[in-house]
Amino acid sequence: MPSSPRFQRRPDDSNWGDFGADDQLGTLNHLQAEQRLAAVAEIREGISFSLSLPLDVPRAPVLNPRRKGPVIQPAQKNGVPVYRYPLERDTPGATDVISDDSVTLSPQYSTQWDALAHVGSMFDARADGQAVPTGYNGFCVSDAPSASADAQDFKGTENLSITPMARHGIQGRGVMVNLRRHFGDAPRKVTLQDLLQIFEADRISVRPGDVLCLHTGLADLALTLADGELEQLKTSCCVLDGSDQELLNWITDSRIAAIAADNHAVERRNHTLEVERGPLLPLHEHCLFKLGLPLGELWHLTPLATWLDQHQRHAFFLTAAPM
Repeated sequence: MPSSPRFQRRPDDSNWGDFGADDQLGTLNHLQAEQRLAAVAEIREGISFSLSLPLDVPRAPVLNPRRKGPVIQPAQKNGVPVYRYPLERDTPGATDVISDDSVTLSPQYSTQWDALAHVGSMFDARADGQAVPTGYNGFCVSDAPSASADAQDFKGTENLSITPMARHGIQGRGVMVNLRRHFGDAPRKVTLQDLLQIFEADRISVRPGDVLCLHTGLADLALTLADGELEQLKTSCCVLDGSDQELLNWITDSRIAAIAADNHAVERRNHTLEVERGPLLPLHEHCLFKLGLPLGELWHLTPLATWLDQHQRHAFFLTAAPM
């Protein structure tokens, strides 16, 4: 096992230290110049698709009540809203009219990347018998003797913020898996065997450094359902089966750079445990905590998935830089 000043042991099935003791990118290390150049070959038509939902979709916080939609208002200048603001108020004779916005939002309300700090685990990385909040590659390990959350030093989360991902950039080969076409909008946990059958049927090839994109149709429902029907988003469409250990192993062995889905959390958001102790979000734990593999959620994939189906393609050039 690679040594690190932050951990004496690493979780089973993790890659901690494999990319260096101070690595903050995880599986994005599989996405480098060679993979970007190969991805350019997927550009044939020269057309583009936006994969982002509007910031205010879903139109109500039904998927996670603590995440609120954006509040957009004019910026203020001397107590006056800067909306259609004539600069002649400040400079006589000026003909300029200015509008400036101010936005308050939860960055996980609509289309998003999960930073690696988003999900960690209680883990005894220092092999001293104390399980403390720990993140990918041993970051976020506390020096405090108490295991209570209030006593922890979370400065390490800065190392696992969205910033390293944004600096690295995410431009490469996207691979679309159209789960909606195969399974419809009914709720379903998708296993590795389900995925492999789709790969064979649709002639999908997945390469190291790819971003696996999962089209379930949930984002499309968020755009099209009436306001009174939005509760259906909680119980519609496919999710990955995070309890399928074979699926988790495949994610590791495939050396993909990231996973992005148009559903709420890629996997089912559990609220109870089926075992005495373990993660409520096993796929999040495996990807974000053990591998440093970013997860994209609530992407708008339907138009691109439809176009790819019509042209019997599955791969495309993807650019999806985090903010």
